Amino acid sequence: MDSEIAHVQIEDIARLKEHKKLTYLLDGWEDKLRRSLYGSLAAEVNQPPIVLNLEDMTGHRGSADKLLEVSVKALERMEIEDGHNIITATTDNPTVMKAFRRKFQEKFYWVLTFPCFLHGLNTIIREICAHPFMKRHVTKATRVVTFFNGSHYWGGQLKEQAKKDGINRGLKKNCESRWYALVLQSMSVCDHRQSLSHLCLREDAQKKIGGLSPVAPDIVTIVLHDAEFWPAIEQGIKVMKPIVDLIGDEESHNSSLASCMLGLIWLAKTISQLPIEDGDNVDFWQHTKAVFNRRFFTMNTKTHSLALFLHPMCRKLAISQAINGHSFKFMVEVALDIAKQWRWSEQLAKMLVADLKDYHKSSGVFSGGQADALDWWETLPVGAECCPLKAFTVIIHSIVPHAADIERYFLGLGGVQSVKRCNLSVQTFESPSKLQASYANFLHKVDHEAGKPTHRKHAHMHTQPEHGLDTGLADELQRSFAWVPPLAGASRNSDNEFLTGPESITDEELLEEFDRFENEMLESQGLQEGTGQVPDIFKGDIIDWNELEKVDKGITPTGFVEEIDVVACGSQGMEPGWNINALLMSEGVAQ
Repeated sequence: MDSEIAHVQIEDIARLKEHKKLTYLLDGWEDKLRRSLYGSLAAEVNQPPIVLNLEDMTGHRGSADKLLEVSVKALERMEIEDGHNIITATTDNPTVMKAFRRKFQEKFYWVLTFPCFLHGLNTIIREICAHPFMKRHVTKATRVVTFFNGSHYWGGQLKEQAKKDGINRGLKKNCESRWYALVLQSMSVCDHRQSLSHLCLREDAQKKIGGLSPVAPDIVTIVLHDAEFWPAIEQGIKVMKPIVDLIGDEESHNSSLASCMLGLIWLAKTISQLPIEDGDNVDFWQHTKAVFNRRFFTMNTKTHSLALFLHPMCRKLAISQAINGHSFKFMVEVALDIAKQWRWSEQLAKMLVADLKDYHKSSGVFSGGQADALDWWETLPVGAECCPLKAFTVIIHSIVPHAADIERYFLGLGGVQSVKRCNLSVQTFESPSKLQASYANFLHKVDHEAGKPTHRKHAHMHTQPEHGLDTGLADELQRSFAWVPPLAGASRNSDNEFLTGPESITDEELLEEFDRFENEMLESQGLQEGTGQVPDIFKGDIIDWNELEKVDKGITPTGFVEEIDVVACGSQGMEPGWNINALLMSEGVAQ
């Protein structure tokens, strides 16, 4: 194995040096030996990731300074210590990671930093489930799952009854850190409603017969006699399943800031159109809208809005004519702010503004468009030297907006450990993970060359099969905004899919996690007092819904692909001397 590892290491280093648009991913994980391990990966749009390093931080504080030290070590190990190949860093969003991203950007001034988009969606579900009404009933659902999955006899009886009823999937276990698994769990409980009812109506399920234990009385009460339980679970699925669908769409390797932003807008439109039906809890519905409204503006950063504008299919959608929407001047200011961070010269900045004007008008080489924005910009029939907007936008659309790759990496590490082999040293533990990543890259190339789909598929969530913007979504939005949740999974092996996670959590542990989260919320609310009122995304005065319906497929121009280097475009470490407001005035950008 040593020779194979050495071969993979050489290949990975060569591959890293060739690519100039990498996203740095960092996250921590506790293995079965309760070691604190931090993994770092280099990810790229449309490509499998490269493992940089696996660091044992057991006995060390997980501070921002220590994480920066670990990151620098990882880059040095792979011979990219100058960081010029890294364009962005994406992590989850606890306080220590926020501080780390800030320090990482201070060391590598050109790097843009982002919180993981998928973690943001997961947090939305967590806050929605924290409402007392929904918290009470998802805890009951967890209790049902815990009982039947923990009972050999009654679990087997339920499985047999489910087969008779045509259900080929088991009850989902909830995962402690992935709150969207609560939705999958609720869906599995709903699928088993008829089977659960048949089972709980049996005489031996309701009382002890022949000294054999019946179904727990509280389970019988939940399934047969709790008038609120089933409507509550169905309402929770109706509200949160679209969020789970978006997680399924955006966890792919071709996800971009623009596709994330479009998905977030689609969520806003979908949730705003969900009807309140008889039996729905109105207070929970209002809570859901308030949570999503607040989180929308947290996740919709300036760069996300700019990325949506720089997608040729969405330039009119991003420059909304709604009352509180973003203007063209806003987009130019955001672009210039990034160009200044990259230390572009004043001349390049002026050329960038001129290009943005032409792009906004869809004139010249900027006419037309296609679903795959990165491919459209890379093949634009103009050189990056005379069109700085091309170089700028290729970088923006090359940003990996989530940390799903590192979550999958840890999932693979968990599969390596077992009862018989869990005492591997961290160095030995890392070796098979690097081999697995290398083999995955090889298989990705083989599948791509053979024309096979390389997207992940989930029976429990909607995912799109093609690269780029989901133009089918635009057609669907144009026809109707009514959404029918696909609650039934088609896969017989759906219980083993990635998103369910390796851990399970009991109802007691779930309540503890809710308590911890509520304490976090109280602390964060104290810090956010006085920050002003959050606009209402559902009123339609932030985003023009009519423009959302007009997103359609464009024409692909022919051209060539250039390798863009964000650092080479700058002034090599010298601070730019130009002022954004002065440049806007000189270039006539007033609105």
